[in-house]
Amino acid sequence: MSWELIAIATGRFVEAWAFRLALCVFIALLMWRVAAWSRVAIQRATVSTAADPNVRLLTGRLVYGVVLVIGLVWVLGILGVEQASLIATFGVFGLALSLATQDILKSFFAGLYLLFERPFLIGDEIQIKDHIGRVENVGFRATSIRTAENVLVIVPNSLVFAEVVSNRSGRVVPEASSED
Repeated sequence: MSWELIAIATGRFVEAWAFRLALCVFIALLMWRVAAWSRVAIQRATVSTAADPNVRLLTGRLVYGVVLVIGLVWVLGILGVEQASLIATFGVFGLALSLATQDILKSFFAGLYLLFERPFLIGDEIQIKDHIGRVENVGFRATSIRTAENVLVIVPNSLVFAEVVSNRSGRVVPEASSED
């Protein structure tokens, strides 16, 4: 049964809206507390792991934000906002955000590829464009190489993915056995 039908059946429009607003305030406070509890629970659960502190902080904040957004959608649904249009608005916002962060997303997915495919390992000597050095770190966003002059060069993974990379480490790649 909808809120409008209850108000029409009882003839108490003001009381129905007052109840609706009180329920919205209660749900907003509840979801705010649940979001804070979720963030603390994520941080406590990951403190004993070897996860990077920045990743733990980011994960906690993402969980906090997701719970708050769920609460916002719930409250707006009670107030009579169409949830389909609200979700479409979030979709458009997500599309705009992904277009705005296109380069970061390219580097992130290229970093995932590099971490799974492993065309070079930490310690290998590689050449990317004009930079020759030993790989110190392969992260989600960038690859760090140290040159012979002891200069740390940080190359975005999207560039590593798109450019020709020469692996100069002399590592022998095992060949597939062929039976003649």
